[in-house]
Amino acid sequence: MELVVDANVLVAGFLRSGTTRELLLDERLVLWSPEWSFIEAEQVLTTTRLRRRLGGLSLADVRSLLSQITTRIRLLPASTYQDALAGALRFTPDQTDAPYLALALHLNVPLWSNDSALHAQRVVRIVTTQELIALLRGHHG
Repeated sequence: MELVVDANVLVAGFLRSGTTRELLLDERLVLWSPEWSFIEAEQVLTTTRLRRRLGGLSLADVRSLLSQITTRIRLLPASTYQDALAGALRFTPDQTDAPYLALALHLNVPLWSNDSALHAQRVVRIVTTQELIALLRGHHG
């Protein structure tokens, strides 16, 4: 199954070991993401509040761990999905989500996200982590 992964999933995979991290490394999935997603995830994970919560991890530690849990994600530059960006900007409730929608439109695959605001748009199918688990177990819902 092919999916575009957004930064909130990367952050969840980083913060909570277990299900999300296992899914990010699951060989049944072909995962894509805009290059921007790593920058966005890194910005979230390196806030003072989160670094304190994580036991004072350094920026290098954050980058290293993020790299380990995202080894299977294929990163694509903005130029790849530029043709779909204008449309994505029209449909997205949050402009920072436009690259994810544009890439999903460009590749014609669902977007794996737990961002409830993205469910408001109807141009790209959104799959939550819970829905993905059910799909992989064969329970389509």
